[in-house]
Amino acid sequence: MRKALLALVVMLLVSSVAFAGGQAEGAAEANYPTKEITLIIPWNPGGTNDLMARAMQPVFKSMYNADLVVKNVPGGGSAVGILEAMNSKPDGYTLGLATSSFLALMAQDMVDCELDDALNMMSVAEEPIIIVVKNGGKYDDAEDLIEAMKANPGQISCGIPGTNNVNQAYATLLQEAVGSTFNFMPFDGGSRVVAEVIGGHVDCGALKPSETLTQVKAGELKIVGVFNTDGIGILPEVPTFESLGYDVFRLGNIQQTAYLMGPKGIDPAIQARIIDMFSAVCSSDEYKEFCDGVGIQLNIKSGEDFQSYINEIYTGLEKAAAELFV
Repeated sequence: MRKALLALVVMLLVSSVAFAGGQAEGAAEANYPTKEITLIIPWNPGGTNDLMARAMQPVFKSMYNADLVVKNVPGGGSAVGILEAMNSKPDGYTLGLATSSFLALMAQDMVDCELDDALNMMSVAEEPIIIVVKNGGKYDDAEDLIEAMKANPGQISCGIPGTNNVNQAYATLLQEAVGSTFNFMPFDGGSRVVAEVIGGHVDCGALKPSETLTQVKAGELKIVGVFNTDGIGILPEVPTFESLGYDVFRLGNIQQTAYLMGPKGIDPAIQARIIDMFSAVCSSDEYKEFCDGVGIQLNIKSGEDFQSYINEIYTGLEKAAAELFV
């Protein structure tokens, strides 16, 4: 009899603990966030990702009465900051904003981790790669530039921010399609490429719209082509290279994306809450206005759509590492 009573007491205690634990988890989900969220940006202040994160801050505060703290952790082509986010406490209060640059590092085995070593949650934006030339310079459009490439193989310089990245992959695919070659010139950032093109020291640059829109509006640069299928919404006159007859997608979709990630082990309910919150912030009128103003294309994907999307980009970059970056 005593054994039966003891067993009943133990069962009741276990049930109470489990119930309390379930209540605590539910409360944590319902109350999240209860403190500031740190968003690690793996680049110096002033870059596209940094501007995106800082544009999120007031919207986040307005919608959730919570602080989104931007922490710049540059180094290693974004590896230092993203690895810090990956190794943070899995409580949902330290996240990272990674890009295709980190995917390219993994694809080339330049960082000691795999794609699924992080909790990759959702994409927030996509920036197509473009080719820019000096406005009023030697090349009026893409065909002028391509004809010069054909006539002078290896002599037409193309500035790249960094090396062996999405920018260089698409420029390499273009030279393949054209049947000629660029003289690639790597620089330590998009702003340096912009300066070199405007100064007439480099023939063209493979960049992102957000890095060039100010100079385009000022009449200093001209975008002659874009590496996507949809063009640039705010500049509909810019042709895609596909529309000009050049196959630049043989490796698939390897767009420059920005995606939200964090350490593995975050409670699934908290993950869902994070995705819902950031999706709402990025869908807000205020944030859309910011993106339109700097040429960033919103690309909000989560769940299976996001996983398929990021896997396609990563697979394309693996192919680029094997076939193009050699």
